Amino acid sequence: MEEKVFKTLDELVNLLIKRGIKIDNPSDYDYAKRVLEKNGYYNLINGYNKLFLLDAPDVNNPDITYRANTTLYEIHALYQFDRVLRNIFFRYILEVEVNVKSLISYYFSEAHGHKNYLIYTNFNTALRNSESKITELIAEIQRQVAGRSSDPSISHYLNAHGYIPLWVLNNILTLGTISKFYSLMLPQERQSVSRNFGMMDNELENALQYISTIRNFCAHGNRLYCFRTKKPLSSTTYHSALNIRQNSNGEYVQGKRDLFAGMIALKRLLSHNDYKRMSKEIYRAIGTLEKKLNVLTIDEILNEMGFPANWRELNSL
Repeated sequence: MEEKVFKTLDELVNLLIKRGIKIDNPSDYDYAKRVLEKNGYYNLINGYNKLFLLDAPDVNNPDITYRANTTLYEIHALYQFDRVLRNIFFRYILEVEVNVKSLISYYFSEAHGHKNYLIYTNFNTALRNSESKITELIAEIQRQVAGRSSDPSISHYLNAHGYIPLWVLNNILTLGTISKFYSLMLPQERQSVSRNFGMMDNELENALQYISTIRNFCAHGNRLYCFRTKKPLSSTTYHSALNIRQNSNGEYVQGKRDLFAGMIALKRLLSHNDYKRMSKEIYRAIGTLEKKLNVLTIDEILNEMGFPANWRELNSL
């Protein structure tokens, strides 16, 4: 394997030219150096060049790996679009997170009191592997409390009362932890929460786990437009209403393991108005990107996102 040695900005730009990226004049060259210096070669090129690469090598020039007329402007436009996309999803997932945390703390505390979330028997011990799962959850909560012990709201309750009410604790628990918490709650409490979304409790558990993964992608700056996950979103009436095609295994080919599945989950978890606002923001971002495309088509981008052509019909369903 070729050793990855340090390259100067000039060397990196010349490497891109050698591989077929169109950099024709000093202005393009200077732009290429600026954008690589600001964003990094790995983040920008390795992260966003997939759709621009040739399906097969150029037999006349095997060094050429990019489709004709590919520019750094277009690759950077996709990079910027993805950043906007992360911002949109992150903000609206936070809306869901606040709502879900509030509901969980209310119904759990109503049933067990305000400081009994570390008691093993207050969770569903009938679940498979419940002992290890509940023990791990309690340990995770304790770790997160210890890590935030200097937080004024946490230290106040610890010093003044010796415990932290669940509705205060919620402020420091991650969405991943709170989704685990929900999965281990007793059935009647889970159902009290899920009824607020018009969902079965197992559907809510699945949706929370799905958007939690997306939230982590957003928080860590990972590529989002081409998001994929092994664990699928549960099938919904929205999949059939949008006439999404199914594969030979009977699974919908879009809206199950991709970013559009996140849209479907948020359609069910956000208020009607919040979802419409989110959809409109994404539609505008797609429109802005489309104006900057030359080599790629917007359909290629949407396909990578898992968005069907009629994705906006989800607004009215």
